[in-house]
Amino acid sequence: MDTVYTRYALSLFELAKEENKVEEYQKDMIKVQSVFADEAIVKFFGHVALPIETKKEVIDQSFLGQVSDYVYNFLLLLIKKRRINAIMGICDEFQSLCNDYFGIKVGKVYSAYELSDEEVQKIEAAIGQKMNAKVELNVIIDESLIGGVRVEIDNHIYDDSLSYKLGSLKKELLRR
Repeated sequence: MDTVYTRYALSLFELAKEENKVEEYQKDMIKVQSVFADEAIVKFFGHVALPIETKKEVIDQSFLGQVSDYVYNFLLLLIKKRRINAIMGICDEFQSLCNDYFGIKVGKVYSAYELSDEEVQKIEAAIGQKMNAKVELNVIIDESLIGGVRVEIDNHIYDDSLSYKLGSLKKELLRR
């Protein structure tokens, strides 16, 4: 199924590049993704007994004038081809293509507690400087870290958590 995601996302991305509107399409696809995040909506559009005209009317009411014409037509194509159930994977793949295009690395920061926006920005800046790229991090709460943070990005792990430091200390003490 991931080849379906890639094929559709790549087609839309190539169109966005051709139109010189990658950023606009990316924003539009974020809107689309936020709407289709509700599984009930995906099931509604994926239901085979529902006529395509009914689905088109709902898309018209939801997206016409809210997103670019090409993204709107893209959604209609997915409905017509009965691929709307793959929309979330297509959106994820499209965002990944856009991030690569803009040189943005996306990763996760694990913390034992909620981080403020300022703290996240400082971590993004520090990791970005290390990786020589713009970095965007999604915060995930992991109380097992006890304190500190662990960042995972592009198969790299930067672990400055208290649980990691305690584990390292324990290994060092047991080695002696």
